[in-house]
Amino acid sequence: MMRSSVTVIIFLTNTLFAQSFDFVDQAGINGLEFDHDHGGSGEKFYVETMGSGVCLLDYDNDNDLDIYFCQGAPLPGWRKNVKLENKLFRNDGERWTDVSKSAGIADESYSIGCTCGDIDNDGDTDLYVTNYGEDTFYLNNGDGTFSDQTNTVGLFNNEWGSSAVFFDMDNDGWLDLYVTNYVEFITDKNPWCGDHQSGKRAYCDPDIFKGVPDKLFQNIGNGTFQDISKDAGISNQQGKGLGVVPGDIDGDGDLDLYVANDKVMNHLYINDGQGGFSEDALFAGVGYNENGRAEAGMGVDFSDVNQDGWLDLFVTNFSGESNTLYINDKSGSFVDQTFLAGLGQSSLNYLGFGTKFIDLNYDGYQDIFVANGHVIDNIQYFNKDYSHAQKKQIFLGDGSASFTEVSSDEIGDAKTPSVGRGAAFGDLDNDGDIDIVISNNNGPANLLIRSGKPNLNWIGFELVGGQSNREGIGSRIEIESNGDKQTQFVSMGGSYLSSNDKRVLFGLNKNQAIDRLTIQWPSGLLAVFENMKANHYYIIEEGGKPSILQY
Repeated sequence: MMRSSVTVIIFLTNTLFAQSFDFVDQAGINGLEFDHDHGGSGEKFYVETMGSGVCLLDYDNDNDLDIYFCQGAPLPGWRKNVKLENKLFRNDGERWTDVSKSAGIADESYSIGCTCGDIDNDGDTDLYVTNYGEDTFYLNNGDGTFSDQTNTVGLFNNEWGSSAVFFDMDNDGWLDLYVTNYVEFITDKNPWCGDHQSGKRAYCDPDIFKGVPDKLFQNIGNGTFQDISKDAGISNQQGKGLGVVPGDIDGDGDLDLYVANDKVMNHLYINDGQGGFSEDALFAGVGYNENGRAEAGMGVDFSDVNQDGWLDLFVTNFSGESNTLYINDKSGSFVDQTFLAGLGQSSLNYLGFGTKFIDLNYDGYQDIFVANGHVIDNIQYFNKDYSHAQKKQIFLGDGSASFTEVSSDEIGDAKTPSVGRGAAFGDLDNDGDIDIVISNNNGPANLLIRSGKPNLNWIGFELVGGQSNREGIGSRIEIESNGDKQTQFVSMGGSYLSSNDKRVLFGLNKNQAIDRLTIQWPSGLLAVFENMKANHYYIIEEGGKPSILQY
């Protein structure tokens, strides 16, 4: 494989730093070979367009991240001599080993997305898979295998599921589950869409399909869940859900939810802390863009982009629409600052899916990565400005909610166009920087490994809950270093159809230590630690002291 090596020059606080964005695509080598197949045969079944997802999880507890890919399934007319099944690749350091069958999760359903979480607090990460059809829940047995416990635990969803996320909605120490559902579609009633004059057929627009309500499942704590969608006020809304991310947007100590819908108003569910939610997107200013228009939302993420301690929101949208950045005004509402932030014009010709706030240049400010790819495979016949395979985009933040796009020539193998869908973010080689796995629709995946080691400082944390949920999801982490503060929340959610590294990573610029670490656990426990050295991952148990993780 030809290797790209590039350098970006960045000015920070009047000091010149050289920062490499040397992403090397290692997919297709060292055993990691995954090609997504949407199961189509030319009939333009709508379900072909939206998948697929990818999850990062340490399923075998050997302190490195493994990769789970969702696969499609044959649709009417598909005649390939290939067996389509979901794939789990074990991280063996220098190689990736396909353990899908031995682990018991080589599912042949039409899978869309996935999410991860330890639902029984036994120290093993479990897996939920959304399908076009009935979803599947896999309980981690702790011995390298999973068992299908969907019906046993009560997680029943037979709609077209898309993104899902585990989170602790009532801070009782048990992870609950939110599942976004998309639209009503059956292959037996496949409408013809396209240009009648030329006879060119295209995938249909979501406007012609009816949306379906999402699902919310409460973890009872005995290994089972109950569907509380109606009682919690979730089933009252009928969106076309594609992305979901939890976050404490009002600073009251519980996790709220944002749902990106396709061409209808997005939803913001405000948590009352007792398992009830009120939908507030319109009044909070995040239901539509600044022009009052519903956009085709796909990928979502929360983070504090202006370092005021409050979570801001980013949503990827359709081509012809900009992606959208909403800034938290600290009073329960948001302001669309997309074009003011420099994120508007640069996204208009692209169709965004997987996305994440990450500090790619370790300067202490949140940057943005976006995986793009159109849903119409013959889009060039309908709009010559767009393409099916599209480049990825990186936007560097300056800490004031202003962003600058990095040139395609400066991001290594990440510049290669693909039909991007799910993107998962995590440190796959435990070297202190974030690598990216992208599942591309109807094509080979990307395994974007950041080569070399960070040339600026960083610090990372893995939390282990006691009274709180085992993975510490929902914990608020604040660091102080040389007068600057950064805030992040523990979450494996965000992006699109995917699940991310549960560790939290901060860039520290030239600082060689942090002065103070403050953790607000979901249980209410407040922990404060001082004078921690940079360039290490620390593991912190609730009620205990930090210790350096040895990899």
